[in-house]
Amino acid sequence: MPADEMTPPLSIGPSLGDQAYRALRQMIVAGTLSPGERITERALGARLGVSPTPIREAFRRLEHERLIERRDGRAVTVAAPSPDELRKVNMIQAALRGVAARLAAEDATEDELAAIKAAHERTRIRRPKVSPGSRIAATRGLHELIDRAAHSPVLSDMIATTTAFDLAERVHAAETLRGRYPTTGIDEHGQIIEALVARDGEKAEALMRAHLLRTGDFFLALRDGAEAAR
Repeated sequence: MPADEMTPPLSIGPSLGDQAYRALRQMIVAGTLSPGERITERALGARLGVSPTPIREAFRRLEHERLIERRDGRAVTVAAPSPDELRKVNMIQAALRGVAARLAAEDATEDELAAIKAAHERTRIRRPKVSPGSRIAATRGLHELIDRAAHSPVLSDMIATTTAFDLAERVHAAETLRGRYPTTGIDEHGQIIEALVARDGEKAEALMRAHLLRTGDFFLALRDGAEAAR
């Protein structure tokens, strides 16, 4: 029998381990699994309807990304970054997304630029009934479009790790501030997009980096103020 006929066919679609990883990662990003919360393979397997084995595979990947921590060699908890760690992660995110903006200015297709501009226009529209969380999600979607337009999956994966712990925090801040939520970021997005359309990678990188450093400092200051008031 020829060797090719002895090779079993590959299965189609992501493995259970991949699916578990994506599901758990999303639960961490969304705040469904809280920083510092203890998690177990058995409980999460039951929650997702799978055996502990795919959860174990997902844990290995999440631990490598420093999204979960293993204490005393056994207990597993969702990572709880300190304010200083969050500040450093924001600096890394700003640098990475600056590079993504530079690459997008160079490599984005016209269709991708059109989608980025359309997403920006949607964030500029002020609808009274739109929740703060929806606005944050729309802004994050805009950034992700720019990330993808860089055409670097490795860079996108690195960026995703740096943004894992800030979504729930930013949604909470937006809900707290409501009408006092600053709109400076929308204008900065417009300047970044102008640089992308002009294919000015150097300017796009500088603008993106400055934008993310400023917004990161803003949210960290809100967090520090809230903790000080407790």
